[in-house]
Amino acid sequence: MAVDALARDWELALEWAAELLLAPSFPEDRCTWLAKQATAELESLADQPEVKTLWGFLDQLYRPHPRCRPLHGDTESLLRLTPDDCAGFHGRALGNGVTACVAGVVDEDAVGRKLASLFAGLPAGEEPLPEPPAPVGTSGPRRVETEAEDQAHLYVGHLTVPRRHPDYTALEVLAVILGSGAGLTGRIPNRIRESEGLAYSAHAQVVSGAGLDPGRLVAYVGTSPATVERAQSGVIEEITRLVEGGIEESELEEARAYLLGREPFRRETARQWADILTEAEHYGLPLEDPDQRKAELAVLDKAAVEAAARRHIKPGELKVTVGMPEGS
Repeated sequence: MAVDALARDWELALEWAAELLLAPSFPEDRCTWLAKQATAELESLADQPEVKTLWGFLDQLYRPHPRCRPLHGDTESLLRLTPDDCAGFHGRALGNGVTACVAGVVDEDAVGRKLASLFAGLPAGEEPLPEPPAPVGTSGPRRVETEAEDQAHLYVGHLTVPRRHPDYTALEVLAVILGSGAGLTGRIPNRIRESEGLAYSAHAQVVSGAGLDPGRLVAYVGTSPATVERAQSGVIEEITRLVEGGIEESELEEARAYLLGREPFRRETARQWADILTEAEHYGLPLEDPDQRKAELAVLDKAAVEAAARRHIKPGELKVTVGMPEGS
């Protein structure tokens, strides 16, 4: 939950936030309306071939972990929700504590005192929420039939590491080298789209969605049904070449410069700072310190990045999901 306000109104903003957290209401008509809205959005997403294929890919990687499912859940579960369900979940979560991050031109000590007074009456600790089952995934390639008339959607990848893993920054560098940077840079988009002309869209990541649970290596290619097998072979070859052949010094420096260059744009507003502070608290990492970020990237050399690639990128364990037009 977030409240944006002028810096001079910070006390009122905290009071509103505390009221929403400590004394929420869940009107039945509002819960019903929101469930129907989420159901309509879910059905709309299911009509998008690339999204439908991505859901198949996530199921292939994460099952039975909840991340194998669409974030919305499914139509049946949404429409079963009641105000009591919402209130119960909120109460259990609140019993495990509150993290509050305030960013802006404010008096830090005064904010701390105000927060202490507002949340002095938090309920006693509840039983922690149950841990989800570990992701296992499914075996073999996966095919998803879509409503697209002449397009194929290809996802290739496997699970990698959670956000707190010490190799996370090295894998960010590898992601840029593979294809997560700006424009058409990166080995996969350069080969699949620019050199071979097999795709209208191609990109790659190595720690996509990393949080408390593992993120994923994922390469996406939007192509035609006639060229999807060639695109798949090219993607796997580039991932294999990265692990077995290593990287160039120039690739490392370009990736480092890209990651450093985007940092100032992530810290321009009070809202962005609050988001970073919340993430730092959630993961127990000094993410709010720009100098720490610079140091993490500066210490990486070619050998360290290549070693991280060998530890976490496994060409022999890649999973493939292809979305094809129905009947093709």
